[in-house]
Amino acid sequence: MVTLMGVFPDSSAPSAVADGLSFAPPSKAPLAIVDLGSNSARVVVVEHPIPGVIEVVAEERLDLRLATELDENSRLSERGIATTIDAVGEFAAFAREAGADSIRVVATAAIRSARNRAELLARVHAELGLAIEVLDGSEEAEYAATGALHGLPIRSGVIVDIGGGSTEVARVIAGRIVGAWSFPLGALSASAEWLTEDPPTRKQIKAMRRMVAETLATSAPSGLAESEKLVATGGSARTLARLAQRQAPYPIPRTHGYALEHDTLRDVGAFLAGHSAIERSAIDGVRAGRADSIVGGAIILEEMMRHLGADRLTVASGGIREGLAMRAFGEPVPQPRLVRAVTVESLLRHYRVWDEDDMEARAIRADTLSPDPIEDPFSETLEAARLASMLRALADAGIHPVDALLSEDLAGFDHTMLARVAAILHLIEGDKDAARPFLSLLPGSEKRLLRRCAELLA
Repeated sequence: MVTLMGVFPDSSAPSAVADGLSFAPPSKAPLAIVDLGSNSARVVVVEHPIPGVIEVVAEERLDLRLATELDENSRLSERGIATTIDAVGEFAAFAREAGADSIRVVATAAIRSARNRAELLARVHAELGLAIEVLDGSEEAEYAATGALHGLPIRSGVIVDIGGGSTEVARVIAGRIVGAWSFPLGALSASAEWLTEDPPTRKQIKAMRRMVAETLATSAPSGLAESEKLVATGGSARTLARLAQRQAPYPIPRTHGYALEHDTLRDVGAFLAGHSAIERSAIDGVRAGRADSIVGGAIILEEMMRHLGADRLTVASGGIREGLAMRAFGEPVPQPRLVRAVTVESLLRHYRVWDEDDMEARAIRADTLSPDPIEDPFSETLEAARLASMLRALADAGIHPVDALLSEDLAGFDHTMLARVAAILHLIEGDKDAARPFLSLLPGSEKRLLRRCAELLA
């Protein structure tokens, strides 16, 4: 049996994996998570096929904009209640059609703050037979952090989830959540209150910045330790990352794992603030349902970076829904090496190119790169070489390995690791021109070793 190419210590692997990967049927039936947010509502249907992997098999979203359905007395309008009931019913039908065995419905800031939320909960239960679980701010922060970290090679840091009606923050040390906070700073709600002109004036932007900074100064965690990183999740963060990637040629298409610099965020935010909501909605990458809140989201995110003293942040695609799924399946936040190895093997099995003997041979060949790949100072580079060796098997199915690497939603990879693997794969093929954009994302100290790895694996 193959033991994941030696890319993680045996002690870090789940027992089912440590002895070699054997893919039994999922231990639990598909689960549906319905997330009723302040701006949008989503449903995801997830499976837990093997340790370390949460697979989204179906998903859908609706722009409910519940934050705008709260009146001055914090009561949800009848229209807001009716559209929520319709959405939950539609999501439930979608989930059951996708094979979900159970459905969990959660609500966040907008419904949490609604004084008449009991009426909504009662009507949903009476009409649909489903219970809505209203998460408090700390719970929301913890679930968002758990989901964000599942797909990233980060174990310690501050995770920020900017929603439509609130912003949640969690601090994680060595994979364990040690603090959680919630602030009434929503991209949609704050934009509606502070950025009332379209486009907003400089005075309004300055006033909102001051409000956000003062709010964070009261109780938000301050300062990042040298070993900590800032992670941002939520629709605003992903939209801003998508726009930042288009500022210059960039070889990796996905936003998950993208490193967003503070200066780039500032420039993107200023660009968006100079356009009306209608003009923003015409920009490729900005959904119409987010056009009137993205400037507020950019201000909140930029002020959070300033508050923490962060020059850059890493964007995560996972969040509250993935965190809820992980908790439901009893899945802890695994070691990033394990996540990467398992997701790559899952991909190869999906395309029916996984062969035990072949992978054993690839493992032995890759292990000649270092006598102790785990303790080697360039362990991540050597791990990338092993993963590249595995992915080359896709060519047997007529699939270009780099295309699959970049198009598939592989968990556990940030853009640095994706760049390493892609560069090695191109160099193995002798395509230096194709490798160059990926090498440009890596430190110079690694490039010579990457080329050497490619030579040995060619």
